[in-house]
Amino acid sequence: MNSKLITVLLVDDDEDDYFLTRAYFQDLVNWKFNITWCSTYKNALEHIRSNKYDLYLFDYLLGENTGIDLIEEACGMECEEPMILLTGKGDTKIAVEALRLGAADYLIKSELDSEKLERSIRYALERTSVLKALKHSERRYRRVFEESKDFLFISDLEGNILDFNTSACELTGYTMKELRGFNILDLIEEPDFRKQWDTIEQQTIHDFEVRLMARDNEKRYCLFSASVEVDDGNLYVQGRIYDMTARKQSERERLFSEKMAVTGRLVRMLAHEVRNPLTNVNLSAEQLEMELVDEDQKFYTQIIKRNCTRINDLITQLLQPSSSAEIELVESSVNKVLDDAITTAYDRVQLKRIQVVSQYNDADFVLPLNAVSLQMAFLNLITNAIEAMEEDKGVLQISSRSVGDTFQVLFADNGSGISEENIDKIFEPYFTGKNNGMGIGLATTMSIIHAHHGRIDVKSEIGVGTTFTISFSGK
Repeated sequence: MNSKLITVLLVDDDEDDYFLTRAYFQDLVNWKFNITWCSTYKNALEHIRSNKYDLYLFDYLLGENTGIDLIEEACGMECEEPMILLTGKGDTKIAVEALRLGAADYLIKSELDSEKLERSIRYALERTSVLKALKHSERRYRRVFEESKDFLFISDLEGNILDFNTSACELTGYTMKELRGFNILDLIEEPDFRKQWDTIEQQTIHDFEVRLMARDNEKRYCLFSASVEVDDGNLYVQGRIYDMTARKQSERERLFSEKMAVTGRLVRMLAHEVRNPLTNVNLSAEQLEMELVDEDQKFYTQIIKRNCTRINDLITQLLQPSSSAEIELVESSVNKVLDDAITTAYDRVQLKRIQVVSQYNDADFVLPLNAVSLQMAFLNLITNAIEAMEEDKGVLQISSRSVGDTFQVLFADNGSGISEENIDKIFEPYFTGKNNGMGIGLATTMSIIHAHHGRIDVKSEIGVGTTFTISFSGK
């Protein structure tokens, strides 16, 4: 028993056939129908476009057009309601074509009766209800799939990528066409990952930490999860790659801030303890120098005073990283500060015969900054690059660019590069790979960049070069 009123559009250019079919509908006492008759193909299209019917019956012969044409046009209008084709006897090929195009069922006119009509209607409504639920479910999960910020993928057991979402392109930097030719194993740089993948049929991979190789050899830190699923007896892998590069960066910055705070307290304490006796030594040397008559003896007091001054300057340098957060920020041009830093480094560039190539973004970027301290940060990076490059062969590329709401400044050299072992340590206070370095240049640089609400990232390869990227938020 079906108590719902079902609206039906019956399309047939023969009025006698319409009355006969309507009589069969009236014989179905357990159903409620509201039948609308349409005799022309053109008028039928207008009714279908109104999208107000629960069921459609199309005669095959409709003047110059056919019921097949009508089914095809209805599907083009994204009609999801069931369509039944009324055919002549022996039109099996036509019926098969109708089903292929989207018809729910077909009925042979010469064999039509109330029982067959009811069975066909029941089947068409139930089948369409299931298909609509599946389509809606597929659309819902496809939306989740596409809108996810994670790299979602489906692959075969060998790792060949079969399907993926748009976030995969954003994370890797590859186009959709390029990614379809990839194997997931080619994107992961992790010695133990192959072992994990080989056991995926026995156990699920859950939040395995990996490094994803994006375009231009850019490495991103990610969590990899995947499992084997079954569809119609076929095994496939569905997986998720979660980008935690920003989180890693935040953790590094937090640890850096904590280290800087602890180091700052220690340095200030030591500076106070050292400067007090140092002042006494310096004053005593000055007093002694005034009392000495022999100029040869004054030579020794001058040595004491010079070394006292040198020790005091070293203490001042050691205190620099812990005081950069107190700088005053004024709206200024980043490109102007870059130009000043390059000018300051001119002598070093000339002495080592380094080629400096600068290329700035067309639109200058103005933000609250302290020109003196930011110039120092840029100068530290330029100086490090000059020292890392060979004489006469070095090329330092300094560029600026806009990326969405972010403005970036890049320093790329073709120097000796930084080892993977040291790249996570270079911003730590007093860590240095130089024989005569103090290890405060990059620590100071990072502290200054943080004070400007920016971030600094580094990519390097031994024997190829290093690129420092400083990002300032436009918000």
